[in-house]
Amino acid sequence: MLRMSRGSDRTAGMEANQVPRPLLPWLGRACRTAREEADVGRARIAAAIDADEATIERFEDGVAWPRNSEEVLLAYANELFMDVRLLWVHAFVLWIETEPILDRKSKQQIRAALKRLQIS
Repeated sequence: MLRMSRGSDRTAGMEANQVPRPLLPWLGRACRTAREEADVGRARIAAAIDADEATIERFEDGVAWPRNSEEVLLAYANELFMDVRLLWVHAFVLWIETEPILDRKSKQQIRAALKRLQIS
């Protein structure tokens, strides 16, 4: 398959909205969950990065990555007073728990890894 550009998941003839982004919905959901648990509105996150609420909504809905994704994640972390890595971990856990895993060995490895990550 021919690549359109370096660093892109797009291939020739593929529109940007067709690029597979398997982590996007889970990261958006993790950020939304953390924001809602902290009782923080989208407007506060948007204001922290000088964006509109629609950008935050599309990200949380898993529709689109913001152009400045690192800045967005850091805004969540700063506004919610949490370590940004927790957002990533939560996203990966959601992904692993939700997406089907085909073999037993993989499930055992994932469960063991999750046990090592448990925070007391």
